[in-house]
Amino acid sequence: METIVADPEENKISPKRPRFSGISHLSIPCRDLEESKEFYTQVMGGELVHEIEGFFEVRIADVIVGLSERSEGWTGCDAEYPHYAFFVDAEDFLPMVAWLRQSGVTTTEPWTRDGIKGLLYFRDPSGNLLEMYCPKIKEAANFARGKKQGGTYEIDFAALNYTWKRQKP
Repeated sequence: METIVADPEENKISPKRPRFSGISHLSIPCRDLEESKEFYTQVMGGELVHEIEGFFEVRIADVIVGLSERSEGWTGCDAEYPHYAFFVDAEDFLPMVAWLRQSGVTTTEPWTRDGIKGLLYFRDPSGNLLEMYCPKIKEAANFARGKKQGGTYEIDFAALNYTWKRQKP
């Protein structure tokens, strides 16, 4: 395999730095493809946009999330990183917490860093750590403040591991 090294004289850098315009997709591992497809479409509300043997993609909030069966690679059972965060509007934050729990998903308590932002962690059935993030929600004034931010709420990431029981329609 050949490594290509850019020649700075040949490739003059523009005075204006170019920027990425967004995320095209994420590709994450899963233990069970069918279980993950059900979770990401029925619980997370993803639209199935592509499927081939051993791989599928869903669109969630205009981001494509691809999943393929692997024997490892998800977030460690007591780790915070890596994790994948989704924005949630303020009016949907608490209803989404209730929806996840009603759907058999173990979650943290809603918490905050600063009394303004709302956060919540949960895992998919494979153990990938996911986050709900709301940049401004009035209820955050009453959420527990994270320990790293001077509060008392410490997340037990290992307690978020669970065996998902598929929901009956």
